[in-house]
Amino acid sequence: NVSRQTWSNYPAQQVPRRGVALSDLDDEAKTAAMALVKTMLSPAGYAQVQTIQQADDWLRANSASGTDSFGSDSDYYIAIYGKPSTTDSFMVQFGGHHLARNYTYRGATASITPDFTGTEPKSFTIGSTAVEPMKEKAGTLFDVFDSLSADQEAKAKLSSTIDDILMGPGVDSGKFPATQGVAVADLSTQQQRLVLDAIGAWVGDASPDVAASLMKTYTTQLSQTRVAFANSDTVDGESTYLRVDGPRVWIELVNTRSRSTPNVHYHGVYRDKNDDYGSTNPSA
Repeated sequence: NVSRQTWSNYPAQQVPRRGVALSDLDDEAKTAAMALVKTMLSPAGYAQVQTIQQADDWLRANSASGTDSFGSDSDYYIAIYGKPSTTDSFMVQFGGHHLARNYTYRGATASITPDFTGTEPKSFTIGSTAVEPMKEKAGTLFDVFDSLSADQEAKAKLSSTIDDILMGPGVDSGKFPATQGVAVADLSTQQQRLVLDAIGAWVGDASPDVAASLMKTYTTQLSQTRVAFANSDTVDGESTYLRVDGPRVWIELVNTRSRSTPNVHYHGVYRDKNDDYGSTNPSA
């Protein structure tokens, strides 16, 4: 069980992963591995995997500390826990730098958290094409906070300073921070739709049937959900920190200071308080 919790936002050279590196697979095996990842995800979710890997290739070529610790093959691993089955539980773990997909299957149901997505830099170009791996996830969250009135924003602001995501790698106690922020129930109908759009941008990385089931749950819990921010809620703010916190859904996005580039970049995490690793007690 502990080995399933080896995911991280750091490069694999700094935090070793379980499983096999894509770079250690021959072409046939690599194609099969990515085909498996593709079945887990929606087209948007799979596209995000590709763009995050492209960001790592960009870092390898362009960062101030560009090293072979970055890269779309060497830095990404796949692992399977348990025997794939239509009835018994098993887990597929795929990830590397700024990416962690932890999908636990139990018959016809699936748990898709913890789920980490990030990118450094926030945007870059490949040829003449602009690439923004977190455009939808960040954009929908900023839409929520941009919509807040001064009074709503005051209720949403946290008093503490937060430098990075709180429920990140290795934080698997199942205990989440106390719920804070402005109640979604107190927002307008249009603002509530923006919150659902923001949640959907994260949940929608999963295959459509799995995502639809989770969104049904999160929608019924929307009136018990709150949104909060710390430090700043502007897109380029230093240490901007945004949060969606419901009875089950937990989403964090932060602008964090880069080591390899001069600008801030995104860290983001989506967790389900009842179902991380397919369990209400993920460390058990």
